[in-house]
Amino acid sequence: MTDLTLTAPASVLAFVTTIHIALLALRQARGASPRWLLPPMLLASVAWSATPWVFSSFAAVALGLAGHVAWFVACEQLARRPSLAETRAAAPAEAVRSGAAPLLRPAPRKTDAPRARDFLSVPVVAVHDETPTIRTFRLARPEGFAFAAGQFVPLQVRVDGRPHVRCYSISSVPEAAGYLDITVRRQGLVSGTLHAAVKPGATLLVRPPAGRFVYPEGDERPIVLIGGGVGVTPLMSMLRHAVLAEPTRPVSLLLSVRTSEDIAFREELAWLPRRHPHTRVTVTVTGADASRNGFRTGRITPAMLVEHVAEPGDAIYLLCGPLPMIHDVKNLLGRLGVPEPQVRSEVFQAATAIGAVASPADDPIQPTVVPVLPETSRLTLSRTRRSVDVPAGMTLLEAAETAGVSIPSVCRAGVCGTCRTRLISGDARCTSEGLDAEDAGKGFVLPCVTWAAGDCALDA
Repeated sequence: MTDLTLTAPASVLAFVTTIHIALLALRQARGASPRWLLPPMLLASVAWSATPWVFSSFAAVALGLAGHVAWFVACEQLARRPSLAETRAAAPAEAVRSGAAPLLRPAPRKTDAPRARDFLSVPVVAVHDETPTIRTFRLARPEGFAFAAGQFVPLQVRVDGRPHVRCYSISSVPEAAGYLDITVRRQGLVSGTLHAAVKPGATLLVRPPAGRFVYPEGDERPIVLIGGGVGVTPLMSMLRHAVLAEPTRPVSLLLSVRTSEDIAFREELAWLPRRHPHTRVTVTVTGADASRNGFRTGRITPAMLVEHVAEPGDAIYLLCGPLPMIHDVKNLLGRLGVPEPQVRSEVFQAATAIGAVASPADDPIQPTVVPVLPETSRLTLSRTRRSVDVPAGMTLLEAAETAGVSIPSVCRAGVCGTCRTRLISGDARCTSEGLDAEDAGKGFVLPCVTWAAGDCALDA
């Protein structure tokens, strides 16, 4: 057995000294020590490097090496380099103490997404015209405003001292983190006010995005977007998203407008197909100026659809525009053998300023077609224990408000789903396509587009 009291040979002493010197060099390179602590640390490390030649027995060399390692660890703890986060946090305070900078507030913590019913004040950063009557307002996008292509945002605008809420489709893409675009046709009280009064630098009250009419992610089938007039707005968000997120997926846009002046995003629609070979755009004009300006004429036809999709039954269709156009195109697709689940639509495009109308004069567009109903029905509001007579043509939401019961609502057009309420008993007609089958099966309705077909009761 080796006698540890024997003197270690010079080769061993040289090797151990090399380790000591390496620890010394590493300590020097790590140099995050305060100035006052550096000389004693350096002196002690040099002393450890000399120990093998002063105490050269095997036991002393081993103890000296272990001691130097322990010393190195201790120095690391005494002179720990602050983390990047600690450095950033300390920098403003240090700058204030030195007089080099004014007092800075700490960065705000990242907050959760805004609640769906909260209005946030957001600045308008740009405004530009798409057509003589259609204008895009670019808003600074608040943190937490995640959305899917095709959704809308509710806006609150005060006109003559009264707050009005409207829903407007988002025309920009979800990938644009710094801004959010809404495209609005000048039509009605609120839309007219936006066009007349809102300039860059103004602020708008906006709720988080909502809506179920969205881009079909995770599906390789071709997409056909079919729009009427300003109904192109949510479809534009989908088209832009498609070329960014799924550039090899075939996507087509068929747009029907009355006149060539009604074509929003005209320049972009012209160059998108040139830049993206899987994208096709066709515009057809129904008015008299179509042939004069070189556009296709007439409404959307089966032949036009087949030009874009060789097998119509293999594509997904997203429709947005006036109600008659939606019905006509759905019938057309049915004749072409397209399964009904592959056709999705939004009748009440937000850009036409549907929603929250105080009277028919405020907005000329009516939100839906009222079914044939009895002249008068009785509505019972179970939780508030109130009841009210409902004349034909009055929605359940309006009837509840007449009885003094407030049901939260935003769009008043069967789009946003805010007023979703359960029908406890009786018969009512809900005309919204915004309810899914599960909600409808559980008896939920959207009172803003629901009419009493007899005496009924709401959980309100």
